[in-house]
Amino acid sequence: MSLEYLLIGALTRDLTATGWKQGGTGTFAARALASWGVAPTIITPAQTKIIFDLPSNCTVLRLPSSATATFENRYQGDARTQWLHAAPTTLDWAALGPYWRTARLVHLAPLAQELTAIPPRSLFPHALIGLTAQGWLRHWDSTGRIQPKRWQPTPTELAQIDALVVSDEDVGGKLELVASWAKACGLVAMTQGSRGATIWINGEAQHVAAYPVQVSDPTGAGDVWAAAWFWRIQQGASPLQAADWACQQAALQISGQLG
Repeated sequence: MSLEYLLIGALTRDLTATGWKQGGTGTFAARALASWGVAPTIITPAQTKIIFDLPSNCTVLRLPSSATATFENRYQGDARTQWLHAAPTTLDWAALGPYWRTARLVHLAPLAQELTAIPPRSLFPHALIGLTAQGWLRHWDSTGRIQPKRWQPTPTELAQIDALVVSDEDVGGKLELVASWAKACGLVAMTQGSRGATIWINGEAQHVAAYPVQVSDPTGAGDVWAAAWFWRIQQGASPLQAADWACQQAALQISGQLG
């Protein structure tokens, strides 16, 4: 039996103004996927003492790690300032056995260098492979404050994936940079918060409008958007239809109505 949705990346502990919360792409994606009736599997480096709160249909493979990824987020409108307080152990692709390679959809979700490169497509021969690249578009200084970093994937590397998602925050709003990646990756999206998203289909850009809602908490919106886009495409929707549905789901996430 193959896996429905395999997400590889760090589940995190996030320090907020009201205390500790669980975070990471896997957290928000898993909760959204569960609300859509999808059973996700997450591979994450984490300390054994950390207990993760995830939907009952979610399976977690915890890889040994000296630390659990720990972030601090501060928001001003759509803008976020972030610090990294602890980084997890790097994942070794050779550690993944044959079972994990049966996935029909693989979501690569690096956050704190727990993944260091795009794996070869042959590692997941039956999957649609999606990447949310935010963890490769930033680095941190000696205080842990996260700063933007230029990511320079080669065309050969981008050819190993089917779909790429970044945010305008990740790339400083540089449409031309994202468009250059779209020359090597057939499906690329840049989420733009309250302005929706721009997607590239075989290099051609199209804008998808956001759904206006009252924002309760913007955290996780991009993660939900990416999971929704990947899932709908894998299920047979057109990339444009999938992007519209992803915008709907992101709106439900930020308004507190998802799940």
